[in-house]
Amino acid sequence: MSALRIDRILGIEHGVAPVLGAVVAGFGVLFLLLGWRMHRLSLVAFCFALGAVLGLQLARWIHLGRLWGIVGGGSAFALLALLAHRAAVFVLAGLVAGAVLGAGARLVAPGGFWFGFAPGFLLAGLLSLWELRTLFILSTALLGAVGMWWGGAVVAGAWIYAPAATFHTRHPIAWAVMVGGLFLVGGSLQFKLSPKCRSWDEDDEQEEGD
Repeated sequence: MSALRIDRILGIEHGVAPVLGAVVAGFGVLFLLLGWRMHRLSLVAFCFALGAVLGLQLARWIHLGRLWGIVGGGSAFALLALLAHRAAVFVLAGLVAGAVLGAGARLVAPGGFWFGFAPGFLLAGLLSLWELRTLFILSTALLGAVGMWWGGAVVAGAWIYAPAATFHTRHPIAWAVMVGGLFLVGGSLQFKLSPKCRSWDEDDEQEEGD
């Protein structure tokens, strides 16, 4: 688990700043409740964050400034979300499902993360081509739940109770239950309140009709 901590991935040596935790928690709320209703903004935000992380890693390898990697990678992936949203949703759904199945596989067999990640990524990505709305809602609801709890824990750990920041590593089962409960609430609300369109094209047609 420690190898996948956000602060280590981002190269933050002294932990995550509470301001970043608050930003993540705020986006988590939007993803959890309005993922599909704000699908374009949600996808652009996700792709920018993913591109920024990958760009940061690339910048390190080629000894380039962090800001160049974050802005360059984030902008490139955000453009992907605008120009090829189905490909971007494929990546979104695939990464979320792959991470979940990979984490489950690692519990069964140490070092088995990739054996769960690979089939999860491919299966969810392919399903998103036919059930874009369903996979998008499930993915954003789970990302939102994780973001809310993780960002909230960072803020609480900095300003209220220090051990709260590491709650997810000290109590993984309780953490999973909390995230799962929030995911079910957010996902159910999205399915109930979001437009019943199967694709963005149908959603555009519905808006034009209204």
